[in-house]
Amino acid sequence: MRRRLLVTYLTLTAVLLTVLEVPLCFNLAMNEFHHAVFERTDEAEVLAARISADPAALSWRQPVSAYEAAHPEATVWLFDASGRRLYTGHKELHPSGAWQGNVDRALAGERTAPLDYPFSTTGEPLLVVVPLARGSERLGAVAVVAPMSSLRDRMAAQAALLLGIAVAGLAASALAAIPLARWSVLPVLRLHAAVRQITKGRYGVRAATDDGPAEVRELAQGVNEMTQRLVTLLEAQRGFVANVSHQMRNPLAALSLRVQALETVVPADGRHALTLALEETARLGRILDELLQLAQGTESASGTIAVSVREVVEQRARAWSQAAEEKDVTLAVTGDRVVGRSLPGALDQVLDVLLDNALGFSPAEGRIVIRTSSDGEWVRIAVEDEGPGLPARDRENAPHRFWRGAQPADREGSGLGLAIATALLEAGGGRLTLADAVPHGLIARADLPAERALPQGPPAASRFTT
Repeated sequence: MRRRLLVTYLTLTAVLLTVLEVPLCFNLAMNEFHHAVFERTDEAEVLAARISADPAALSWRQPVSAYEAAHPEATVWLFDASGRRLYTGHKELHPSGAWQGNVDRALAGERTAPLDYPFSTTGEPLLVVVPLARGSERLGAVAVVAPMSSLRDRMAAQAALLLGIAVAGLAASALAAIPLARWSVLPVLRLHAAVRQITKGRYGVRAATDDGPAEVRELAQGVNEMTQRLVTLLEAQRGFVANVSHQMRNPLAALSLRVQALETVVPADGRHALTLALEETARLGRILDELLQLAQGTESASGTIAVSVREVVEQRARAWSQAAEEKDVTLAVTGDRVVGRSLPGALDQVLDVLLDNALGFSPAEGRIVIRTSSDGEWVRIAVEDEGPGLPARDRENAPHRFWRGAQPADREGSGLGLAIATALLEAGGGRLTLADAVPHGLIARADLPAERALPQGPPAASRFTT
């Protein structure tokens, strides 16, 4: 926005300078030209008066020689009453155009109008003709032929000077426009920064409503009201899910106990149905717990803390090592010791989800590797397994709530695990991505905003199950 404002301002300034300076340049050139014409006309009239004062045969030579000595760049033509040229000057100068008509009018006693001479930037010589007369007697005409190249050079110098002034004015305008543009768009930039913070989940941020034009203040007020409504809706949603989860947990526990009590009275042919009922009751309990975690995972990221990622990864790998050993799966940790930012306890829950999925799909004698790294902006925790992987369409749907793809026969799930992990990461400013592993398997990568590197020695690899 600031760049567009600067471009618009400088374009208008350039157009204004052009509109002002082009006519000014032309006007200065015309003034210079008219000044030269009038100056040569005055000189020709003075010379004609001196020659007319003494009509003797040789009386013109002394004033003409004096003039040409004083004006070496010009020359003089002298005509008798019949139009015959008596003197052609000390240098060859030939005016362009129909100059003979001016000579004829001067011989007829008419004074040539200096402004009739056409303006030219080519430097063609200037011809000024005045009549020679004594009283009513016509003696001839005298013409001054002067080069205009010096005038052309002066006009070019003036044009260059005006162009330099225009460039300097445009540069000065640019220097003045930068702080002015920044000052003009500062309220909008502040509003943009506030909106960007809100979109990242920092719902406690509010836009300033006491600065900038009235339109910007009204827009900021509207953003604040919309944010407050959004916060109210999110809190209501989280509260509803949490309350429902809590309220249903006790009746569900009582139902589970009553179903278990039926084991002593249910006949053998009904034991299978009773087992299925107990499994579904347990599954419903897990769904309620996961819904509660999901509601907690949508909290604001304002409470993020620094987390020693490698330590948390190793801790969760040790916690899952027994389960990995039972499935004959190798669980290894490798990478850098880095620090990221997340909600308290969020990384533990995310790793539990990712490791649970990886173990659920890993074959016997398979390998799961957890890698930690950082590029300065993000801390990355990649969990790679050797399972069947996911097609591209399934990778897009996997983080959605209650989505379940093809599952192993012995695996139970609600379809909320990756949704919970995604919510926890995004609430802390992070993200979750899924990608194919080579030659087969899945890489689930959790990215956290980087905090700083921990100087705790070189990276190490850890193996928890062999």
